[in-house]
Amino acid sequence: MSEISVERVAEAIEHYLSTGRGKAAIAKALDFEVKDLQVRRSPAESDLPMEELRLTLRYWQTLPQVGRVANVMKIEPFELRRALGYLMLIDVGQGAADFRYALYGTKIAKVAGFDMTGKTVWDIATSSTVQTFFAACYMAVRARPCPVYTVHKAPPQITASHWHRLILPLGEGGEVRRFLVCNTPIQHGQLV
Repeated sequence: MSEISVERVAEAIEHYLSTGRGKAAIAKALDFEVKDLQVRRSPAESDLPMEELRLTLRYWQTLPQVGRVANVMKIEPFELRRALGYLMLIDVGQGAADFRYALYGTKIAKVAGFDMTGKTVWDIATSSTVQTFFAACYMAVRARPCPVYTVHKAPPQITASHWHRLILPLGEGGEVRRFLVCNTPIQHGQLV
């Protein structure tokens, strides 16, 4: 097994985001350790299987934007009430891979078995490869802002089979400073 580098994975994701090609390079950069991996840039509503994901995308699309970055740092909870328990707000720190959960949805925490509010992506109780994948996604979307939809298999101790994530950049003046993420756990095709 080769060493899995967050920079190498982020580079593969960035290449895909900028060209629309090279999706297989993402799995290869992760040494194929993230199972059932799917990555889609700028998904349409029809690409998203759950209403919570579609609602979050529609909300983000209505926000004023500068360079594909929603020009806001706060969300309106009332507008997203159906998705609230599945939402995360992730603050972009100073370091290349410094991402801290300002909000970690209660439904996500219940399924995962832990709450990440106030912690970084590197504190998630999962494999280092999955931590690297999450950080690399955020690095890539910060560098090449656009909505990104990912799917990956959940670890066996989780009551969901797959996690479906929609990553949406928020910020000021076109600079990404936060992510609005809708993270839905799916089991047998149903939201958990």
